[in-house]
Amino acid sequence: MKPFNYAVLFFLFFLTACSEPQSFEFKGLQDIQLDKLTMGKNKLRANIKYHNPNAFSLVLKQIDCKVLMNNGQFTNLKLDTNFVIPAKKDFLLPAQFEFQMSDLVKNSMDLLFNKPIKLNIVGNATLSKGMFTKTVPIAYETTQKLNLGAALSGLNK
Repeated sequence: MKPFNYAVLFFLFFLTACSEPQSFEFKGLQDIQLDKLTMGKNKLRANIKYHNPNAFSLVLKQIDCKVLMNNGQFTNLKLDTNFVIPAKKDFLLPAQFEFQMSDLVKNSMDLLFNKPIKLNIVGNATLSKGMFTKTVPIAYETTQKLNLGAALSGLNK
């Protein structure tokens, strides 16, 4: 009878250990800085804040997303790196974006007057835990004020 009990316990432990990871919670953008501002291609750096609700750490291997500003195409986010995500904690993911000035001008009045901007991030992320790798969809939406004055201050450095 004892071997049967151990087998059941092992099976239950295996089921809970291999549970599907929960989606990260998008918390917004922080530390936004413009690195280059021209009439053509521009560079923007920011930290994307997330929360990992899972009781285990994960490794982010790749991200491929579109970033929309007020439902219009703004830029793409592509990361191809191994980034360790801690369990049950907030974390910052450093990102660099390239965008066209014309995509920013569409929202210039809202940015200039520091009005809330609707941001959408849509795409896929590849995560791994040990030898298991999985591509998961990303679909985050938030409304946030983007402080253009603070972002422009990075140009003078």
